[in-house]
Amino acid sequence: MAASEEMKIVLQVGTELRVNNKGEVVVSNPELELAREDRAADAVLLYRFDPNRGEHVFRLVDPVADHKHMKVHRAND
Repeated sequence: MAASEEMKIVLQVGTELRVNNKGEVVVSNPELELAREDRAADAVLLYRFDPNRGEHVFRLVDPVADHKHMKVHRAND
């Protein structure tokens, strides 16, 4: 993966996400075999690796949690 290239990672409950020091990503779910579609996701992340800085960057794109009922978020919500 190129340094500026982002990878979309679709996660479901029980998914195992492993990233090694070279930025290689392995996503597996030993409990569940659903299609890797955004509709089936519990969360969607964007991931990129910058080998020059040795930095792994994850960004949450689509959370599942519905916090519309809360006006203020507190620690451990």
